[in-house]
Amino acid sequence: MSEFEVAEPILNSPFEEPRHYWYIREGETPEKREGRRPAFVFPPRDQTVGWTHDGYVLRPSTLYPTGYDLALVNLIRERRDAWEQAGFPGVSRTTYDLIQWWQREGREKPLFYAQLEAAKTIIFLREARQDFLQGIRIPADDPSDDRKAEGFSGFERYAAKMATGAGKTTVMGMVIAWSVLNKVNNRGDARFSDVALVVCPNVTIRSRLEELKPERGDASIYRSRDLVPAHLMPQLMQGKVLVTNWHVFEPQAMQTGGVSAKVEKRGKPVDVKARITIGKKTTTARGKRYVTLASFTAATADGAMRVIPGTEKYTPGGALAEVEIVEQKYIESDTALLQRVLGRDVGGKQNILILNDEAHHAYRIRKEEPDPDEEEEDDEFFKEATVWVDGLDKVHKHRGINLCVDLSATPYFLGRVGQETNKPFPWVVSDFGLVDAIESGLVKIPQLAVRDTTGAEIPGYRNIWQWVMEPGRLTAAERGGTREFGK
Repeated sequence: MSEFEVAEPILNSPFEEPRHYWYIREGETPEKREGRRPAFVFPPRDQTVGWTHDGYVLRPSTLYPTGYDLALVNLIRERRDAWEQAGFPGVSRTTYDLIQWWQREGREKPLFYAQLEAAKTIIFLREARQDFLQGIRIPADDPSDDRKAEGFSGFERYAAKMATGAGKTTVMGMVIAWSVLNKVNNRGDARFSDVALVVCPNVTIRSRLEELKPERGDASIYRSRDLVPAHLMPQLMQGKVLVTNWHVFEPQAMQTGGVSAKVEKRGKPVDVKARITIGKKTTTARGKRYVTLASFTAATADGAMRVIPGTEKYTPGGALAEVEIVEQKYIESDTALLQRVLGRDVGGKQNILILNDEAHHAYRIRKEEPDPDEEEEDDEFFKEATVWVDGLDKVHKHRGINLCVDLSATPYFLGRVGQETNKPFPWVVSDFGLVDAIESGLVKIPQLAVRDTTGAEIPGYRNIWQWVMEPGRLTAAERGGTREFGK
């Protein structure tokens, strides 16, 4: 065994706060240390410019020269621990009873410490007595000035960083139970909501999250994970939990048929920019929109499409191949969109609790000038983030967001978005990351390659990333299609 390997990766119980951690630095023998590792993060390896920091959310790491401490997370940890030791002063009776239920001795299905920490952090920030919260401020997620001029405003967001496998769905159930039961027991308390909207990236995740609906009874996560006593399930069922994909926030066009179809002039008119490819038929495939030359000519002639000058691309023979256009569409109003998303069961209720699963897909983009070679890739990336957050903005403007809880293993600004790439969301309030999860036995232990039998002069495992990305090792699909890794 190499002197730089960790002989005993698992140091802590998954059900208790970490008491030890490995201090690891490249080229040095790992050192076992007492206590809990401060929350910290490294910038990407290839990042040449350091992140800006204010000493409150981020500050230079006390452990690693190239890292950053999550200063706000560490402050909240300290205050939350003091609050818990004092007996949770400030919380309602309902909240106190729930916490005792989750932490009681002899549970058949004990909760992971990571789950308890995330849920109790959110409760602490909402209910703790004011002296414990003094000096703690969660940075706002404010919209742009243009959006503010349209009547939009920021809403309160808390992000819980949890390693994949640490049980984010259970935390969602704990937060929903806490909010709904408190609201049912005190209808006048605006800190709580009895309507929760869970937003996730795709159909597969949405299907899995159906267990968050209280009406599923014993099949719900509230009973399968013993989050709520059986006698409180009727009260919990007075709340409403909706589970949906971010795609539902995209306003629907009020027209039928293809390009040449008659537009139904209902809803609100908007100018929409699009890139089209001249093809043999009018269709959409693999994210591209194809229009026949005849349909394109007719649409530009009657004003349905307006060509953006300078965006034309031609074939070697001189035929038009691609072009960017602006077309007017009639889309559903914000009111109609919310009625479709929230449904009749919710009615006109306000003060909605939002839970974003895989929340690294949902943030505001300060878009820089696009790279023409990556524009198609960016369009897909920007659309997901923009549609998701625009939808939340509309919920807040017209119904009011009580609280938005983000859950992700990587709550960072990912990709080329105008922010500092891979910088953590400033509203991260708790952190139980991958190394913590490994040391607590929550996830599989990574294995290091120690032998290369290919006969290469330099072993592939010396730089596994470059080795994997060499031509021919991965298919286009494995590399991510047009959005290849490392770009």
